[in-house]
Amino acid sequence: MYIVMGRMVRGRTIVDAGQLRALVYAAAEPEDGLEHVYAETDLEGAGAVLFLCATSAERAEATAVRIVDRLLAQDELRGWEWEGRRDEA
Repeated sequence: MYIVMGRMVRGRTIVDAGQLRALVYAAAEPEDGLEHVYAETDLEGAGAVLFLCATSAERAEATAVRIVDRLLAQDELRGWEWEGRRDEA
């Protein structure tokens, strides 16, 4: 089990921690190995912790990026961004 933590900066919408957890679960696919999500919201955005079953830390991080890409594509998170996201150049 690997833990991937991150912070999201709020966009044009407001969600609470329960809504955010539900959106993360909805964005994950069965093969992602998402076991659990912890989320905490505040006025500026949210902190999120994804617990992933993976064979390495690198694979867990790559899986988290895919989940976050799908997460941020949802209308409920319009304008939200994953803070400190590394560009894949």
